[in-house]
Amino acid sequence: MKNFLTALLVFLVWSFFGLWLFSILDPVHQNTNPPEEVASTSTDTVEIDEGPITDESLEPIEGDSLNRLENEVEPFDSHEQHLGLKAITPKNDVIFLFNQGIGFHKNSSDIILNEEVKDFKYKLNTYMISHPNEELHICSLYSASEDIHTPNWGFQRGQKVKELLLETGMAREKIVIKPIIREINFDENGRHENGISFSFSPLDEARIAEAALKLPEDKTIYPKLVNNDIFVNKDLQDLLAEVKEAMAANPNLIVEVVGHTDNVGNANDNYLVGLKHARQVRWYLVTKGKLDRKKIIARSEGESKSIASNKTERGRLLNRRIEIKYSSS
Repeated sequence: MKNFLTALLVFLVWSFFGLWLFSILDPVHQNTNPPEEVASTSTDTVEIDEGPITDESLEPIEGDSLNRLENEVEPFDSHEQHLGLKAITPKNDVIFLFNQGIGFHKNSSDIILNEEVKDFKYKLNTYMISHPNEELHICSLYSASEDIHTPNWGFQRGQKVKELLLETGMAREKIVIKPIIREINFDENGRHENGISFSFSPLDEARIAEAALKLPEDKTIYPKLVNNDIFVNKDLQDLLAEVKEAMAANPNLIVEVVGHTDNVGNANDNYLVGLKHARQVRWYLVTKGKLDRKKIIARSEGESKSIASNKTERGRLLNRRIEIKYSSS
């Protein structure tokens, strides 16, 4: 028993000695600092900017990630600077993607076609022929930084593209213009290189039926007069495009061209002048637009329905006008 107690006492003494020695030599214990000191002296401190995230703060998307992103976004929702002229199906399959796009200048309805993209209208027509139950959407950009114009520049540019498509024989009622307002980065010459894209959608038969029944709004134009004869100007060209589209959408449409004058001179003479101008506009619409002459009527109101005072030059200018009135037969 005495030997057992001696051995136990020796074991306990050495155990306490070992624990004391380990606590002195423990490197973790020696190097542990308070948390506040580590945070204040670390060279890896991350500063958090709580301001708004801008495009400049984001990592650029490159390689396959960029390709996947382009394929997932419809053309009228992207219009990225690096994209060319693109057309997609209702299932987002790409019909074509040109490196170049259709461009335009700021505050202008004219479109710019590069040589590479000139066949786009034939490719779209070929697709539409083989998919008669679909309609084409022309997605056309314009910017809030451009001059305010009615209709907006996006619609006017889309109309120019539509006219090119109609030359291929595409059905007018299956082409829809969709103006899209976006921030546009024009170059130093006021030019943007990629403002048009195309997408096909299932044919909206309800829209077609409604368009056929809806009459266009009456319109007033001020033609260019030289020696009391009408010369072709942009207003007249725009009118021709509008009348052609309206009559194509509604075969029962009747277009009335009404001539108005100021009150300078004889009332009977003014009636004849108004009739002459109305007939000249009618002749232009019929011959240039190849429209049914029986559906376009010319008549005169002379000086009888002035809209401004004839006592001022500006008032007389406003009274010398052509009115276009639509009705259905």
